[in-house]
Amino acid sequence: MFLQPAIKEAGMRLSHLSRLFFAATLAIPGAAALADPLYNVTVVGGLGSTATDINRYGDVVGSVTSGGATNGFVYTSSGYAVLGTLGGLNSFANAINDYGLVVGSANTLAGETHAYVYSGGSLHDLGTLGGSGSVAWDINNHGVIVGSANTGAESDSYYQQAFRYEGGTMTGLGALPGGAGSDAYAVNNKGLIGGASYQGEITVPEYPFYAVEFRGGGVVPIGASELGNSAIYALNDYGLAVGGIPASSFPHGSHAFLYEGGVITDLGALDATVDDSIAWDINRLGQVVGTAAVTLTPDTYGYHGFLYDGAGGMVDLNTLIDPASGWEITDAHGINGAQQIAATACRGGMFGDCYAVRLDLVSAVPEPGSWAMLVFGLGALSLRRVRRPGAR
Repeated sequence: MFLQPAIKEAGMRLSHLSRLFFAATLAIPGAAALADPLYNVTVVGGLGSTATDINRYGDVVGSVTSGGATNGFVYTSSGYAVLGTLGGLNSFANAINDYGLVVGSANTLAGETHAYVYSGGSLHDLGTLGGSGSVAWDINNHGVIVGSANTGAESDSYYQQAFRYEGGTMTGLGALPGGAGSDAYAVNNKGLIGGASYQGEITVPEYPFYAVEFRGGGVVPIGASELGNSAIYALNDYGLAVGGIPASSFPHGSHAFLYEGGVITDLGALDATVDDSIAWDINRLGQVVGTAAVTLTPDTYGYHGFLYDGAGGMVDLNTLIDPASGWEITDAHGINGAQQIAATACRGGMFGDCYAVRLDLVSAVPEPGSWAMLVFGLGALSLRRVRRPGAR
């Protein structure tokens, strides 16, 4: 079965556990208290790539655009691999679990987009709920996959329905009463699922959607009924959830939030003049990563990745790396228990080159991987394209 977990080498496990123990003892300082860079930047993807997730071993997935096509990729201690498609042009890698199983979406030969799981060097089509399309957003360490799929029965096929996939069966999770659709973006190792559901009258330009948990056979909103245009994008194993809520002073903007014990905490933004942020992931230590708007200049991009914890608040990740490196962290999409971060970084101002990167604690023992090694690996890949994009 392609969902059977692969066994990692014992040496890798011991190395990770020792690093995790050390990293968990560190307190993340605010930018003002930082005397030296906290993170090193390791390139993990080719030119035009973005990172979307990271597992406990520091394996990173994302997508890379080249030659008019986009393909998911995975970066591990064994190297870099492009995932291919289901017969069509494009694919996207959205999540990876601790056993190296990757999920996302890919084009089929018929031109549809289907959810997949990547295992054993190939993609496996998960199908749909009866309609023409689907996408897998997350996978936990038990092989439970969540996402969104068309049913073929909705009056407007644009709206998909959240699903849970396990043991070869895709099951729809429903929506809030009166809602035309829903999305499941996150699942933790205890099986709790988070996402969003539409509800009420379909309006223009935006049909309101609400952050929800799928539990007890139902769809449960986490906020008040007026908390529209909100979603849960990640959950940790303690049930803490993060995502976006419409607290911004900007039209169509949002604020990153943390949901714990029935309470929603607004995490704010990096720049009050461009009041916009969103949280993408949370680790077992309660640290949150995401992206927030900053003032746009010719030398900078309009968004920066951030790190949030209860002690230091929201911190621009660019204050935690060596400024002499030339990198600008524009997004942070995943964080594991060792505090490694899957991010996207650019060089050369707003029209510069961008790459998927991994941020590694300076104090941690670095894993093999450098710019030179990646360039060599990508060169070899041009001759041999292979496919290999939780409790963190």
